[in-house]
Amino acid sequence: MNDTVSKNTTMSIVATALLGFSGILSETSMNVTFPTLQKVYHLPLSSLQWITTVYLLAVAISMTVSATLQQNVKEKTILNVSLILFTSGTILAFATSSFSIMIVGRAFQGLGTGIGMTLMFNLILERIPPQKIGTYMGIGGLIMSLAPAFGPTYGGFMIARLPWQWIFIFILPVPLICFVLNHLYIENSQKGEKRPFDISSFILLALALITSLLAITSLEEGKINWIYLTVFILSLAAFIHRSLTIPKPFLDIRVLKVPTVWLGLIPFFIYQFANLGSNFIIPNLLIEAKGASSTIAGFSLLPGTLLGAILAPVFSKFYDLKGPKPSLYIGNTLFTIALSIMALFTETLTLFSLAATYIVFTFGRNMAFNNILAVSVSTLPQEKKADVTAIFQMMQQFAGALGTAIASVLANSSQNLTEGVQRVFSLQLFLVVIIYFFFINLFQQLSKDS
Repeated sequence: MNDTVSKNTTMSIVATALLGFSGILSETSMNVTFPTLQKVYHLPLSSLQWITTVYLLAVAISMTVSATLQQNVKEKTILNVSLILFTSGTILAFATSSFSIMIVGRAFQGLGTGIGMTLMFNLILERIPPQKIGTYMGIGGLIMSLAPAFGPTYGGFMIARLPWQWIFIFILPVPLICFVLNHLYIENSQKGEKRPFDISSFILLALALITSLLAITSLEEGKINWIYLTVFILSLAAFIHRSLTIPKPFLDIRVLKVPTVWLGLIPFFIYQFANLGSNFIIPNLLIEAKGASSTIAGFSLLPGTLLGAILAPVFSKFYDLKGPKPSLYIGNTLFTIALSIMALFTETLTLFSLAATYIVFTFGRNMAFNNILAVSVSTLPQEKKADVTAIFQMMQQFAGALGTAIASVLANSSQNLTEGVQRVFSLQLFLVVIIYFFFINLFQQLSKDS
């Protein structure tokens, strides 16, 4: 089997990963600007949160159409559209003094990011030989993982020294580089039969996504918005019914009937749930209960995040050499050990021990999380892989939002923050232990299919 990967394919993956990096950097860096933006726009924090919420909604919604785009539109065009959306949004965000226009800009950024990120995964799954998929997943993961590693630090540095709009100005060169890479390297693949775009299904799914994230966001205030929840349930049910009854849905959820898909999707969801929940709660624990400054608390996650990003290609190479089973089991074991330490010793953990434990936490997550998608689609025909990619990436947005909301609720509803954080880690530990059950069944199913 030919296992060579062309320079064009490699640079195509780099270009799409850089767009993902830009989007994630814009998201993570903006979180530290809210105190400043409260003074700029004279708005409460609850209103400013829409800067993040709208972005995440746009990412999730754009990911739903990625499978249809992949089947109907040339790859060069897909990336160009995503870059135009992201660049336009970035220009709007730094050029306007209007909060409403800022929100529109963030929506454009999210739409571009969502399309670009799913294109990267589709390129890897379609064009990389099976024995090298792990390596290239690691390369893409490395590029995008640098964004959350540096995002808060970058945002804090910029806001302390320059007007807040400069956060966007310094991001802008990255998508411009992507335009050049797209022009030089991305090759279009042959397209088969076009998939019709069912507008009714799209509207129903978009409504379900919007109301679900709004319902999740309401949890952070310690209550559930029953209107959002009801609309979510009804629109999701209608979407599922329509998708299962029309011959060619724009997003084929019937792939969830394949055991390897849902056996991989649930662990994928749990990892992101635990990851973003921990990323939210650890700095708060250090500041409120351990007496650390906000700067030190922010830096506590940097060693783990940075080392995890740098070593992502190494972990993925291990996946290519040894197969998925050692990578997933070792990764989940490291993740379990880290969460066990954090859950059992929450009260006595120091800044140093927590930062060290978080390194193990990140290593374990990256070893397993970054490769689950590749395992889940390994037995599927090529035309179904884009649907699975879209579903996985969409669920990633849900998991992150839910993980953060649940962590906030548990922390705020406890007698003290330390007890609340311990409850968060204990819940995450319980869920991660369950992952072993899914992995056992996943590999049994793969053995049957092979």
